[in-house]
Amino acid sequence: MKLEVINAFLTAARHSLSQELQSEIKRTGLFVDPSENAIDEVAVYLSFVGQVRGTMLLGFDLTTARKIASAMVREPLAELTEMGLSALAELGNLIAGGTCIELEQLGFSADISPPTIMIGARSRISTLGIRRVVLPLATQHGHFNLHVAVDIT
Repeated sequence: MKLEVINAFLTAARHSLSQELQSEIKRTGLFVDPSENAIDEVAVYLSFVGQVRGTMLLGFDLTTARKIASAMVREPLAELTEMGLSALAELGNLIAGGTCIELEQLGFSADISPPTIMIGARSRISTLGIRRVVLPLATQHGHFNLHVAVDIT
């Protein structure tokens, strides 16, 4: 996977998160996950099709998901409600849409699917042999992972 493609995801994530959360976002690492499975308590999943194809996942623990959703809806959520889940789905849309814009500037076309949210401590998802780059991100609301598993055609 090309570094410029990973940077497109990171740039879009930083922009979308800083706008929605009105706080600084830091990348705290970068690694290739050798397994095909992502396990997070809450995952926002979107697919990319076109010249860039594959998946993007936002993986949160339940507490961080609730805190980020609360910040997005501008009210405290005692639990992850439908409104909170909708906010997380919209965050996925914003990051994926921003990534498409960044990719277009690099000469790649891509379209995105609507987001799907999975909840459960043992959720597993296969990226079907496409290696996943994981970008751990830190916000004032907690840490979470941006998983990117895409190929360029």
